[in-house]
Amino acid sequence: MKITSFLVKTVLLIPVFYSLLLAGTTGKIIGLVSDAKTGDPLASANIYLENTSLGSASDAEGQFAILNVPPGVYVVVVNMLGYKEIRMENVRVRIDLTTTLNFELEEAIEEGEIITITAERPLVQLDATSTISSVNAEDIQRLPAQSIADVLELQAGLVRDGNGFHIRGGRSSEAAYWVDGMSVTDVYGGGSAVNLETMSVEEVEVITGTFNAEYGQAMSGVINQITKEGSPTLSGQIRTYVGDYYSSSEIYGVLNDPQPVSEGAGVYTNPLNDFNPVYNVDANLEGPLPFTSNRVTFFFNGRYFSDEGYLYGREWFLPQGLPGNKEIIAMNPYESFTGQGKLTFQLTPLMKLNYNFMGNTWNADRSFAHDYKYNPLGTAQRKGYGITQIVELNQTLNKNTFYEARFMKLYNEYEQYVYEDPTNTIHYLGFVEPDSLYLVPDSLSNIINSDGTYDYTSDSGRDLTNYLSDNGLGPTYIADPANPEGYYSPQEITSISTYSFNFAGMDMGHYKRSTSSWVGKVDLTSQVNKANLIKGGFEYKLHDLKLNSYTIQPKTDSEGTQLVPFEPMVPGLSSINHNYYMRKPIEFAAYVQDKVEMQEMFINIGVRFDYFDPQTVKPVDPRDTDIYYPIQEKNIYKNWQPDADPSQLVEYTPEERRAFMYTDVKPKTQVSPRLGIGYPISSTGKIYFSYGHFFKIPEYQHLYSSPDFKIRDGEVRLFGNPDLNAEHTVKYEIGLQQQLITDLVLDATVYYSDIRDWVGTGPIIEMYSDQRSYYQYENKDYASVRGIILILQKRFAHNFSTRLDYQFQVAEGTYSNPADAYNAIQNQEAPLIALTPLNWEQRHTVSAVLNFMIRNWMFSFVGKYHTGQPYTPGFTSRSATVGGTTFRGWRNNSQYKPEISSLDLYINRKFDLFKYELALFITIYNVLDQRGQTGVYSDTGVADYSTYVDPAYQSYSAERIGTVGSYRNRPDWYIAPRQIQVGTSIHF
Repeated sequence: MKITSFLVKTVLLIPVFYSLLLAGTTGKIIGLVSDAKTGDPLASANIYLENTSLGSASDAEGQFAILNVPPGVYVVVVNMLGYKEIRMENVRVRIDLTTTLNFELEEAIEEGEIITITAERPLVQLDATSTISSVNAEDIQRLPAQSIADVLELQAGLVRDGNGFHIRGGRSSEAAYWVDGMSVTDVYGGGSAVNLETMSVEEVEVITGTFNAEYGQAMSGVINQITKEGSPTLSGQIRTYVGDYYSSSEIYGVLNDPQPVSEGAGVYTNPLNDFNPVYNVDANLEGPLPFTSNRVTFFFNGRYFSDEGYLYGREWFLPQGLPGNKEIIAMNPYESFTGQGKLTFQLTPLMKLNYNFMGNTWNADRSFAHDYKYNPLGTAQRKGYGITQIVELNQTLNKNTFYEARFMKLYNEYEQYVYEDPTNTIHYLGFVEPDSLYLVPDSLSNIINSDGTYDYTSDSGRDLTNYLSDNGLGPTYIADPANPEGYYSPQEITSISTYSFNFAGMDMGHYKRSTSSWVGKVDLTSQVNKANLIKGGFEYKLHDLKLNSYTIQPKTDSEGTQLVPFEPMVPGLSSINHNYYMRKPIEFAAYVQDKVEMQEMFINIGVRFDYFDPQTVKPVDPRDTDIYYPIQEKNIYKNWQPDADPSQLVEYTPEERRAFMYTDVKPKTQVSPRLGIGYPISSTGKIYFSYGHFFKIPEYQHLYSSPDFKIRDGEVRLFGNPDLNAEHTVKYEIGLQQQLITDLVLDATVYYSDIRDWVGTGPIIEMYSDQRSYYQYENKDYASVRGIILILQKRFAHNFSTRLDYQFQVAEGTYSNPADAYNAIQNQEAPLIALTPLNWEQRHTVSAVLNFMIRNWMFSFVGKYHTGQPYTPGFTSRSATVGGTTFRGWRNNSQYKPEISSLDLYINRKFDLFKYELALFITIYNVLDQRGQTGVYSDTGVADYSTYVDPAYQSYSAERIGTVGSYRNRPDWYIAPRQIQVGTSIHF
C-alpha cells in the first residue's frame, strides 16, 4: 500500500513540477545577425553547426538561439541570400552556459563568397551565477594527469582525499558525481561509482559554489562529466607509456634480516633502486558505422593500467607463522581495466539516440599495513567491478523546446578478503618439542620427522597425539610448509615485543557489497521567450543493495569447544560477527528552474523536491532490539505470562520476532530553494551572488549498518539508524570576475556554508539489561566553513597559458566523521564542547599551471602547495609533571602538520609521420622528490621522529622482529616519491 500510495503521489506531482532533473549536459548558442553596412537586423538568416543537425534561423529582430548543443568545439555557419557566407571556427560550447555570437553579413558581389573567422572566446562567462570551473578535452591533454582525479585536484576549492574530494570544507561524501546527465555517486560512501579515463571525456565541469535545482543529493559541490561522441570521420589515438618510481630516500628501505644484533643495527635495501613498473595502454577509436550514411557514429575507449606502487615489504614470514622466501613484496599495487563505448543514432534530423556503456574492473593484491611489513601476505586483497549503461533519447520539438528521456542501469561491487574461500583450512602437522622426543615410546617415534613434525591425521599419528596429550607433553600444531595456505588462528600472537612487526597472523575479515540502481528520467527544456529558459522534469530511482560482512571465527564442536587445531568457520547470521542485509530504497525527485537572461542581469532561480523511502525497519522498543537474543520475556516467549510455568513456554523464532519487534521507517521529503544572480558591470566583468538550501540523504552505510541491532551482554556498540533525516547545508557566495587585459582574467570569491544535521553519534541508550547499551547515529553534528578563492588565469594564446589558484579556508565543526564521538567515548575522552578544525582543513592551498609551446614542443608545469592539515597533539614519552596541575589532554586538532609542496612536469614533442601525428612524451611527478608529510607522530608533529619510538630509550629484545628504528619509519606517511614516465602516442 505504501508503494502504491507513493506512485499515486508521484503521478500527481508530475504536472505540478513540469518535468525534472536534467543534469546539465548541453549548452546554448544565441546571437544577432545584422547587415555589416547599415547595422540593421537581418531576418531569416540560416545559422547551423557544421557536420551536425543543429541550427536555427534569425527572427524579425535578427536574433537566434540554438538549444541542446553538446559541449565541444564547432564551426558555426551563417548564410543568407545576397550576402557572403560566414564560417566561424573554434566556437566552444560549455555545459549549462550560453555562448553568444554576433554576425555582421556583407553583401556578396559574386555567388558563393565565403568569409572564415575564428571565434574569440570570452574570458568572463556573464551568465554563470556561481563558481563554475570547466576543463575541456584539449586542456586535459596538456596536463600531467593520469586520471580525472588528477585534473580535479587542480581546481580551487577541492581538497583531495584518495580519489574522493572535500569541496569547500564539506565531507567527501557530500560531493555529487554525474556522467552524461545521470548521477553516478556511490550511495554507500561517496565518490564516483563510474571510472572514466581522461581520453574519453569531452568536458569536466566542477561547481564548487551553489548549484541549480537540477542537481540533487549534493551539499558541497557537483562534478559533472560529459563523454565524447563519435565524429563523422574515422580517427583514433593510441597512447602508451612505462614508468618507474625512483627515490634515494632511506624511508623506503626494508631490512634484510629479521634478527639484527642490536636495536640500531641492520642492513637495508631500497626497493626503489630497482625497477618498479608502471604500465599504461590507452586507446580511442571513433567514426561512423559503415553502411549507415553517417547516421550512426561510435566512440570507444579502452585502458589497461598497472602500478606496482612505492610501498614495499619483505616476505620474512608467512601469515601462518612459517618462514617466507624473503622476497621483496609490493604492498600498494593497483591494476585496472577500463572500457567505455558510445553509439549515437541520428534517427531523424531532430531526434538522436545515445547508448553509452562504461565498465571497469580493478584489483589491489594487498594493502599496506605497517605492522605487516614483514608478513605482507597477511593483508587483505581488494577488488572492484562495475558496469553502467545509459540510454538517452533526445528530441527537438521545435526551435525553442526539446526533451530528453534517459534510463540508466548501474551495477557496482566491492570485495575484500585474504582468501576468497572463507573455509580455506591449513593442512597442519603435529609437532613434538625436541626436549620431549626421548619420552616418546619407540613404537611411536618412527613416524616423527627429523624436524619434530608428524602427520597427526594418520592412525599412528592419532595414537601419538593421544599419548602426548595424556602425558602433558602437548601436542602442538604447525602449518605444513608444503601446503600452508589457509586461515590461521586469530588467537595466535602477532607481535612478540613492543615496537615489533608481526611474525604471523592475517586479516580475518570478509567483506562484499554490491549496488544495483535503476534510474529513469524525463526532462524538458524550453526557451519560452527571449529572456526565460525553463527546465523541469522528474526522476525515479530504485536501488538494490546487498552486503555480506563477517569476521571468520574458530570452528567449534557440538558442545561449543574450539577445535584443535584451528579450523575457520563463517559465523551464523545470529552472530554479532556477521552482518548481512538486502535493502531496496526508493528515491524520487522533481524540480523546476528558470534561467533569466537580460542585458543588465542574469538570474538562476529554482526549487527542488526530494522524496526518500529507505524501505527498512527500526526497533519498536529501543531498549530491546535483538531479535536473536531479546531481553524481555514477552519478546522471547509466545505465551508468556508473569506466572506462567517455564516448562510450558514456547519461544518465538527470530523471524516471528521481526514482525512485531520492528516497525517500518517512514519516508522523508525535502524542499530546496535555489537562487543565483549575476550583474554584468561591463562587457568584460561581472559580480555575482548565490544562495541555496542543499539536502542529501546520509550515506547508506550509516542507515543500514548492524541491521539486526545485535548486541550481547557486556557490550557497547554503535548501530546504524535507518530513521536518519537528510543532512542540510545553507550556502552563500559572492564573487567578482573581471578581464584585466587581453587573455587575462581575475576571479575572486568569498563563500560561507552553514552545515547542520550532519550524521554524528547520539547519546548512549541503556537497555533493559544493565549489561547492554549502545549508541546510534543521529543528525546532530554541525560545521561552518568560510573562505576566499582567488584565480588568475591566462588562456592559451601566443603559445602559452597559465593559471594560479589560491584558497584560504577555515573549516570547523563538532566532529569530522560520524563515529568520532563514539570512538572518543570508548577512549575515555571528554566530549567536544567547541568547534574544532576538521581533519581535512587546509588553511592555505595554492596550485599553479604553466603551459607553453616552442615549435612542436609542449611544456607543462604543475606546482602544488598547501599548509598542513590538523592533528591532535599527544604527550611525549618522557613528559614531566609541572606544579600541581593535572593535564587532561590537548585540544582536538589544535596543531597542524608540516606544509606540503610538489612540482610535476610534462614534455611533449610532436612529429608529422605521413598521415599520422606521432608524439613522444615524458612525465615526471614530484620532480624534486619532496617528502611531504601526510601523517605525523602526535608527540612531535613530524613523521620521522617520535619520543614514543626512540631506539635510545628502548631496551633490546632478541624476540623483536625488526628494529625500533625501522618500526618508527613510516613510508606511508609521505606523499608519493618521484615517478618518471616515458611514452608515445599516435593519432590518426
